[in-house]
Amino acid sequence: MSLGLLTAASIYGTLLAPKIEAWVVERTRDAGFVLNDLELDGVVRASRAEVLAALDVDSGVPLLSIDLERIRAQLEMLPWVKKAEVSRILPGKLKINITEREPFALWQQDGTVRLIDETGHVITKRGLSDFAHLIMVVGQGADQKAGDLHGMLDNAPALSARIKTAVFVSERRWDLIFDNGVRVKLPEGAPAQYDAQAAWQKFATLQGEYRLLEREVSVIDMRLPDRMVLRVSPEGRRIMDGTGWAT
Repeated sequence: MSLGLLTAASIYGTLLAPKIEAWVVERTRDAGFVLNDLELDGVVRASRAEVLAALDVDSGVPLLSIDLERIRAQLEMLPWVKKAEVSRILPGKLKINITEREPFALWQQDGTVRLIDETGHVITKRGLSDFAHLIMVVGQGADQKAGDLHGMLDNAPALSARIKTAVFVSERRWDLIFDNGVRVKLPEGAPAQYDAQAAWQKFATLQGEYRLLEREVSVIDMRLPDRMVLRVSPEGRRIMDGTGWAT
């Protein structure tokens, strides 16, 4: 293959397939620039069969006839695929690098449970038993606020690991339910005011100092900026009344 044709092929190879002159494609086919090798990286949870189907290319087609942008777009329509990078490597390789979505929570709404990532993108409704360890977010709009919740909980990961359920109340604010059943109520509020982030940080500090979750309480209300309201558990009330024993 002449240097001039190779240069032309390299230039055209950066363009979308419809813009490549037919004669260049044919000449590169004759010169052996055809697909004979597929490198696929990053596929862990996604279905490899679905990924290959989305590629929709056959071995032996001219490498420069492959529409990279179309393939990228089709791959990123797959539920597990967050980002796809597609490139040609002359003379005959198509390289695909997949970045998969990271499961964040199980979202329950109207009796249906779905797996979502930190952006609220629905990944799947199947095979959810593998993700039973993730936090359950409940309620209308909880998926859309998953990113805010993820960012907030990241500030205290050890404490966050104890949260089993986050209920999005009236599409306005969060109730967090911990592994021992204690419910922590967070405020609505705008970021410039006393908001969920500020209340969560305050609660994390108080938990570190006073071990609130280990006390005989059922509800910890953090919605007021100047006070914390505790609801005593039934066992705690029996202890206060002198009819039970602390353990």
